[in-house]
Amino acid sequence: MKKILFISLLVFIISSCKKEDDSLFNISLLSTSPISLQEFQENIIVEIEFEHSEGFMGFYDPDYLSLEVKDSRLTNADYYHLIPLNPPDNELAIKGIIQLEIDAPFILGSGNLETLFFTMRIQDREGEWSNDISTPLISVSR
Repeated sequence: MKKILFISLLVFIISSCKKEDDSLFNISLLSTSPISLQEFQENIIVEIEFEHSEGFMGFYDPDYLSLEVKDSRLTNADYYHLIPLNPPDNELAIKGIIQLEIDAPFILGSGNLETLFFTMRIQDREGEWSNDISTPLISVSR
């Protein structure tokens, strides 16, 4: 009886052990400029710092869009392609900065001033999304 209990306990312990997910995929906002502008006049530059412990950022297929950028005033996000940052079939930790240029915003309503912010995230080649980051409020005037 003790043998059966010991074996059952051993099987339970082994089956309950899970490999910890050591992968790290994180982005953070470094800067956004300008945050006050006239419509159609200036593009917005957003600097994003990224870190991926396995280097699975970017896709070899140029039709695969993995950078999501959502204007807070709109329902749907825009998507962009990121090129791979490591050689094929290699798992190398990567860290760096993406400088994203967003086309000059314009006022959607009939007023003279609108505020907006952008929310961004990145999908890796494993299909996992990074955390979301948001820019500060951006004022757009006529």
